[in-house]
Amino acid sequence: MARLAPKLETIRALFARSGNQCAFPGCIHPLVNDKQKFIGQVCHIEAAMPEGERYNPEQNDEQRRSYENLLILCYQHHIETDVVEEYPVEAMIKMKREHEANFLKSDFKIDEAALHKLMRDVETYWDKIEVLNTVEHSMEDLAFRVTTKGGYSKLFDDARETITRIEELLERLSQSNDRLNDDFINFIEEHGVDSSVFKELPYSVSPFNIRNWEDFALSRPNCLIQIRIDLLTIEIKYLEEFLKTNSQDKQAIAYLEDAKSRLADMAQNAVMYD
Repeated sequence: MARLAPKLETIRALFARSGNQCAFPGCIHPLVNDKQKFIGQVCHIEAAMPEGERYNPEQNDEQRRSYENLLILCYQHHIETDVVEEYPVEAMIKMKREHEANFLKSDFKIDEAALHKLMRDVETYWDKIEVLNTVEHSMEDLAFRVTTKGGYSKLFDDARETITRIEELLERLSQSNDRLNDDFINFIEEHGVDSSVFKELPYSVSPFNIRNWEDFALSRPNCLIQIRIDLLTIEIKYLEEFLKTNSQDKQAIAYLEDAKSRLADMAQNAVMYD
């Protein structure tokens, strides 16, 4: 099931009938500040996704993003109306209807150029990347694939999977490095060369036994731990921003709590190999 973004004309109509005020009764919090920056939240009456508040499985995706199913609230009241017991569908519809009735003759308009540019950029950028990565790629069969249609969860999961593959690769290289001394001795013996001089060398002076030891024993685990910490930090920072305008997204909330827990554990317990 897709989560469709509201259409341009829907957003325009919502703003036109908002009076530039949060739709919650008695709230006069502006939706657009004096710098034409949107500081409110476009909210669903019946949620866009199954995990959301007041989700209606009988709706289709077009109905979920329709004008009738949307209203604009400030952040505080978006959070407050997540309490479904206090704000069922009927209460939300009544809130929207009464608020818009107060501003039927409102002359408020969001900057049209900014609105158009925002919607256009969001809709076209990823389509362009998809085309560049497929039909216009110079060697499509060998192209690194760019995920253009997946959400944040797939992107972070893919990044973690890539780190795991890097870790597996480095482990194979480490094991190959550990076998280098024995492989060399076997090779020269197969060609009739006396290997005793190499076998008698102390471990500390062998050119094979300690080859790349610091890289594999120290640098490898330290770099992998650090990149996992960095990825978790990026994930948390992103989800914090995402939830400012998608506060009903239960999956994002669950991902954020999990990421925060894992980062807290690593912040307290991760130690460098030395």
